[in-house]
Amino acid sequence: SLAVKILLFYVIFYGCLAGIFIGTIQVMLLTVSEFEPKYQDRVAPPGLTQVPQVQKTEISFTASDFKSYDPYVRNLEKFLKDYNDDQQAESIIFQDCGDTPANYKERGPYNDVQGQKKVCKFKREWLGNCSGIEDPTFGYKDGKPCILVKLNRIIGFKPKASAPLNDSLPADVMSKYNPYLIPVHCTAKREEDADKVGTVEYYGMGGFSGFALQ
Repeated sequence: SLAVKILLFYVIFYGCLAGIFIGTIQVMLLTVSEFEPKYQDRVAPPGLTQVPQVQKTEISFTASDFKSYDPYVRNLEKFLKDYNDDQQAESIIFQDCGDTPANYKERGPYNDVQGQKKVCKFKREWLGNCSGIEDPTFGYKDGKPCILVKLNRIIGFKPKASAPLNDSLPADVMSKYNPYLIPVHCTAKREEDADKVGTVEYYGMGGFSGFALQ
């Protein structure tokens, strides 16, 4: 009948369209590397991510009210569980790169020709009071909240290790400067809030506040 012929036509027509679409996608995927972008403009400085992640820019809680900071604590613990020793025990993947910041460890091109690329272990104890090992509330119960800062990964971003060329770094950062480290320093966003920020303690690899290059 005419209805059957029309239905058959549309089935074949859309089947051909789907085949062309799938074939085009497959050809495109063959030209795209799963390890690095095919096209890349200048390498921009990476952004920072804070943990715990919040909807607003401010973290507010009451130290005497566990429920007010419990979401922050759970967010921190969820993030750090991948850095437990048992999660970094696979020697094929993880490598002990020491306890102090050092220069890059070149691991070859971004492909699988040389097999599995190793990564440096990150030890939770480097985070001191913010590791969650001794204090499972990450300081929130004492009104001293911990905030972790993560450097977003950008392929090809390799800052040069050198001595500081200007006096843009605060004195407390310069007092413990390491050339193989991207330093981190926190200040109040607004000048009128400067007196409201208490003493900020920094924790990281080797006791340095920042991101080690290796």
